[in-house]
Amino acid sequence: MYHRQRTSKKGRQGMRRTLVFAPALLALCLIPATVRAQATARQVTGRVTRTLGQTPVLGATVVEMGGRGVAQSGADGNFSINVGTGDVRLLVRAIGFQRKEVAVPASQSSVTIGLDEDPFKLEAVVVTGQATTIERRNATTAPVQVGNGELNNAPASALEQALQGKVPGAIISMNSGAPGGGGQIQIRGITSILGAGQPLFVVDGVIISNDAVSDGANSVTGAGARTTAAGIGSSQDALVNRLADLNMQEIASVEVLKSAAATAMYGSRATNGVVVIRTKRGAGTGGAPQFNLTSRVGRSTAYRLLGTRQFTSSRQVWSLPYGNGNSAEDTAVMKALYPGGTIPFTHDYQSELYNSGKPSYEFTGSFNGGSAATQYFVNLTGKNEEGTALNTGARLYALRTNIDQSLVDGKVKVNVGLNVTRNSNNRGLSNNDNTCTSPIYCFAYTPGVINLDSTDATGTFVRNPFNGGGNTVSNPFETFRFLRLNELTFRQIGNLSTTWSALNKEQHQVSVTATGGFDRAQISGDLFSPSFLQYENPVASDGYSGRAVRTEGNVFNYNLVLNGTWNYQPTTDIGLTTTAGFDYETQAVRVTRTRARGLLPGVETTNSGTVLDESDVLNNFRDDAFFADEQFVALNQRLTILVGIRADRSSANGDRDKRNVYPHASGSYRFTDLGDAINEVKIRGGFGKTGNRPRYGDRDVVLNAGNTYGGTPTLVQAGVRGNVGITPETSNEYEAGTDVQFLNRRLQFEGTFYNKKITDLLLQPATIPSGGLTNLVINGGQLKTQGVEASLNAAAMQRRDMDLSFRATFSKNKQTIENLPTSVPRFPAPGSFGAAFGRNFISPGGRTTWIWGNVPLDAAGNILPVGTEVTNPGLIAAHRDTIAGDANPDFIMAFSGSFRWKRLTLSANVDWRQGGDVADMTRTLWDEGATSRDYDAPITRSNFGAGWDLNNIPATYINGKDTLAYTAGSFRYNSWAGGSDVRAYLESATNVTLRDVALSYEAPEQWVRYFHARSLRIAFQARNLIKLTNYWSFDPEFNNFGATNLNRFIDLAPFPSNRQFFLSVDVGW
Repeated sequence: MYHRQRTSKKGRQGMRRTLVFAPALLALCLIPATVRAQATARQVTGRVTRTLGQTPVLGATVVEMGGRGVAQSGADGNFSINVGTGDVRLLVRAIGFQRKEVAVPASQSSVTIGLDEDPFKLEAVVVTGQATTIERRNATTAPVQVGNGELNNAPASALEQALQGKVPGAIISMNSGAPGGGGQIQIRGITSILGAGQPLFVVDGVIISNDAVSDGANSVTGAGARTTAAGIGSSQDALVNRLADLNMQEIASVEVLKSAAATAMYGSRATNGVVVIRTKRGAGTGGAPQFNLTSRVGRSTAYRLLGTRQFTSSRQVWSLPYGNGNSAEDTAVMKALYPGGTIPFTHDYQSELYNSGKPSYEFTGSFNGGSAATQYFVNLTGKNEEGTALNTGARLYALRTNIDQSLVDGKVKVNVGLNVTRNSNNRGLSNNDNTCTSPIYCFAYTPGVINLDSTDATGTFVRNPFNGGGNTVSNPFETFRFLRLNELTFRQIGNLSTTWSALNKEQHQVSVTATGGFDRAQISGDLFSPSFLQYENPVASDGYSGRAVRTEGNVFNYNLVLNGTWNYQPTTDIGLTTTAGFDYETQAVRVTRTRARGLLPGVETTNSGTVLDESDVLNNFRDDAFFADEQFVALNQRLTILVGIRADRSSANGDRDKRNVYPHASGSYRFTDLGDAINEVKIRGGFGKTGNRPRYGDRDVVLNAGNTYGGTPTLVQAGVRGNVGITPETSNEYEAGTDVQFLNRRLQFEGTFYNKKITDLLLQPATIPSGGLTNLVINGGQLKTQGVEASLNAAAMQRRDMDLSFRATFSKNKQTIENLPTSVPRFPAPGSFGAAFGRNFISPGGRTTWIWGNVPLDAAGNILPVGTEVTNPGLIAAHRDTIAGDANPDFIMAFSGSFRWKRLTLSANVDWRQGGDVADMTRTLWDEGATSRDYDAPITRSNFGAGWDLNNIPATYINGKDTLAYTAGSFRYNSWAGGSDVRAYLESATNVTLRDVALSYEAPEQWVRYFHARSLRIAFQARNLIKLTNYWSFDPEFNNFGATNLNRFIDLAPFPSNRQFFLSVDVGW
């Protein structure tokens, strides 16, 4: 499918004016200033230390107040700064410490500065606009900041995993336990039904892609229809999204903007929240460069494996459903292996397959330094994450270079950054399938009575004689050894920012900034399934044996922001910051796939198949905007008011020339010095309007290539009727909150309530197929979200040899569809398996997270208990597709803490998700195959819980060919009754997870001197060390459909969860 959008003449002229204006303003930014800098005649040297313990503070910024001098402290805390000839005052700030002003008389040339710690990060700056920031103590919203130390408390597969448990108000989930990432961040609930649902990610001012491209696994698994070109890949292919390309070692901080009052600066792409990522910069200490080396080695181990039913006799195997155990092939195998009918040992295929044992490792080297005018930072990382299964893993190589340069006596500042990564993944097969090739799916129907991990003298794997999990059957050990399924990504992210200080007076400072950057990724997928694999031989279920898929994805993002900022301070007590500018963005994604089916043995090229399928998909967006913001601070920095507006237009909108306006306003007031018990109270509130632009193709009729007649190609309509009136989804959000500091600023509370309404939802009305166009996207309906977020921070102890800090967070929300247009009847959300297994339903007055499915009713229309299908089927008068559960957690809490005693530090992060339901389709498979670990368990209340009817259970049931006694597994499965009662496999998602934990030791001076180093730290780190839950399968956060807005509660044969253990050594020179 290929389509290029055409912009109107007026729109093209506007774009041309923009592109002419942009280079001109950029050139203006680079014009050298002509005003000479303030004369500097002396140098002041000094040292910045922690007040408690006198340890040096790295990276402290030292600024000459009212002058131009700027410096940074090195690893030893030392700095050197050029200042004016007379008496001066220095302002010293460092992340994690309270600011301090120090007077330096003209007669003094050196100074030692002790900083008090800032446990609540009130001195940190938060983003308030495209070019403005403000101290957190004055912030009008409650953004979340996560520093490098928190991100790297334990190694993570991707950024999402590193953020789990650290962002109140966000549900952050990994879709499986496969190596290399693959997760989703959802901020303040569901924001769209059909549109984009992921946050906007910004790295050093560059908007980056988080797209996921299928490598074609569906061509093997057949999870979705696979016989056409559209079925080469699927959303069920355990996709890796592009956050996996980011290197956590390069990141200085991550700021998550949740409220519309904070995100409105990003306009029509901000409804889903914004994640602002800053990378590390160099320190201009003027001394020798600083070198750092981090080395980690560890391993991943599969845990919470499902186990298996223990078989003791051939009779048990022959009684399995779906023909397992009584076909000619498996009967012959069973008689040959167990002639006496006794089975002495049952294989646990999961523990045998997911037991790689190979070590993972990570090496990072960096150096940084510079002078007051030039700072540089260079980081190189090599990371190998071994999967727990054979031939699975992820390997990342990343290079980051950042350079900051001051010119013309500090009036022009240039920041340049470049990131280059090479990321390769081999994740194997997992999730849903219809060919019995996904291992967890296949093992569900394969009793552990044969050694599948064995070969004959020719190296040929033993055939799996059992079938029931699809149209074919496989030996997963053979599949994982010979199937090639690789994804290779080359990615480059570059940024350039230039700031010209055009005016610097006592009351007025004017600057002009141009920030631009690009994000480019080339994604190559390579799948080769040899024809000798069991599921390919003799003939695969689609009629062809042997297949290959080549995928090429190209992603290119570019954005340019031009703005001017005027800081005006009419009095010492009032400050105003005015910003205005222009923003231009373009994003393009093109994915081409070629698949060959029916390959001859030994042939793996895609041009050699019997049948060739090709697809070509293009998405292309262009957006621009004008914006203006005003920031007002007064009353000794107690009052802060922020207002702003942004006017966007996009090529995705029906009217491409119309600008959609997104205003925002927020304010806060601090009541300070209230006493010892309650020290300070801040009240804050805000409003913001944001958008979520239409999808590519919602506006236009998209044409597909048709057949060729007489050598002439044709075009055919794709069945999608374009809507030239389509507009962005619009979010209007109000929030209010308070921040309170107690007990001499040892305790801090933050609380926020928000009310968000999203209107003009992207929806599909019922259309008339006879018109030839069966799909149409319109705007309509309203989604309401209400929620609360709270956090409690405690600096319980701060002493020379001991520190203790603690943080607890809480969040919950509720979402309701308030109305739908009359042309849109209630409908199931996209991406599910229907009423038999449960799915979200979009219905007026209903919640988006409700799980709808089949349940039995009595004659009066009352819902009967679970189990009635077995215990009293005569009571059942009908079945209804209705509300059976709710996927939304009752609440989410997280706990993190750090304890330091002398040189030892223990830190940990715990995530608690209470409530919410999951459709455990994995358990359905294992009960259906009669191989679940508790299949033979007794039917007791403790095994089934409340809500089940356990009275009058028949003694036996007929399994097609046998009469069997009811056990826990057979009772569960028969109570589900082929999907007649979805509740049989809905389980609570409640879990408590120790996300990351680290025990580190700062080496004493004699150790450091031995290595001629300046610092040495040794740490033991672990991720996902403990998970407490009653959930039957691997992990209740796993999701078969990947990064979807809805139906995120479907667990179906994923790659198993794993623990990671690492030993880390950090050395600095």
